[in-house]
Amino acid sequence: MGKIVYSYIAKPGETIKAKEELYKNIDIKIQLAGLILISFEIVKNLVIEPIKAFYQYVTFRPGLPFKTYELDVLSRDKHEFKACLLYLCDFMEAINKDDINVIMDLMEKRNLVAHELSSILETFEINDYYQVALKVKEVLFKISNYRINMELRADPKFKHLSWNEVVGDEYILFEKILETIKNGMKI
Repeated sequence: MGKIVYSYIAKPGETIKAKEELYKNIDIKIQLAGLILISFEIVKNLVIEPIKAFYQYVTFRPGLPFKTYELDVLSRDKHEFKACLLYLCDFMEAINKDDINVIMDLMEKRNLVAHELSSILETFEINDYYQVALKVKEVLFKISNYRINMELRADPKFKHLSWNEVVGDEYILFEKILETIKNGMKI
């Protein structure tokens, strides 16, 4: 068993007072960390599974630009998630290269939060994570809008919708969490 090294030792009751400034806004930090985690899962779920399902359950007629999941999607990158993003960018034109960079930044933040949260709380830059969330909001809108269009646009029951504005539940959830954080930040 390794030796435990303490970065701060205090008498009972002193710890919180001495670290008060470092733990200022911890509620906002935790909320933003949670938003980063859920945002990545939302994006991943909107990107991978619907594309897989499309290729699994649709039969393509000759002459269509679609071949197979392996050829159209997985051939773009060795990592399935990145391959799906490139497919949405290059093939479907639902997002652009800048959007992929935003998602890669989100993934980097997500990994940091998921694996290092307890050690980064003191240095957690609220504005940095909030700005990432704002950028993710724009990309998430595009992906959510694209998914709704792909799933419902051909259905005559929905012909009255303004297709440039529709989004799914996942976007509404993200927006609600971001609004709650913004209100807590008093921006």
